[in-house]
Amino acid sequence: MIALTRLILHTDSIKNADVNTFKNAAVTLSKFYKSNYVGDSVKVKFVRSGQEIVEEINNVAVGKLITLDIVSHGNQGGIHIARKLPKTERPGFIQKNAHVMIRRHSDNPQTEVDAEYMEESMHGLYSDHFSKLGVAYYYNQTFERSTDINYLNKIEFNRFANSSVVEFHGCRTAEFIPGLNSWIKDNFAKNFSDSLKGKGIVIGHITNSSPNKHPNGNDNDYRYGKVRIYKNGSMTKDAVERWGLKFENSSTP
Repeated sequence: MIALTRLILHTDSIKNADVNTFKNAAVTLSKFYKSNYVGDSVKVKFVRSGQEIVEEINNVAVGKLITLDIVSHGNQGGIHIARKLPKTERPGFIQKNAHVMIRRHSDNPQTEVDAEYMEESMHGLYSDHFSKLGVAYYYNQTFERSTDINYLNKIEFNRFANSSVVEFHGCRTAEFIPGLNSWIKDNFAKNFSDSLKGKGIVIGHITNSSPNKHPNGNDNDYRYGKVRIYKNGSMTKDAVERWGLKFENSSTP
């Protein structure tokens, strides 16, 4: 009989410090699973792209993926992985102006001078092409040089067990922006939940997340802060504190 799989993915990043932080948080989760779910297969993998994320999920036996944890940068478009370009590139006219317009009323507005050059490329897992475009415009990053971006529709969701738990430990994957998410595009956690069958739940942060201020004193644990929780594409808990929540089969049973 094939054991249930608990898959923990930690991602690449531009900053080495972030890579190490993601790895340490993955180790924290691994220790918990091994201590509390003896007999399950706990797999910790370092991934460099959306393509590798999809491959790791699709490599699990059908119906055996009971938990998926992704420790990464994130936004409401998806699991975000960026790299420095070898040299800067000019964005197209539409992207340049969209970047300035989108960021105009943000905490970090951008001018046309700021948007003159792109310095980074994208390599993550996004809801779809439209979501990828939104992320590219917001951060003024290019995906034209990337062959390893992927989308949710490439995941074989039959790999998940009936009562699986999916948790995104990065920032804002479950953020809700009135207008955008009401009428145009759902956030990444909601979109993932739409495809997750059975009784599975998806947990995502609604603001920026950090591993170093956890109430339990652990410097390598993202499981605190405000989250939203989805089941079968519907929100079951809205803007609740993650610390103290308990879910069957999860890393906090």
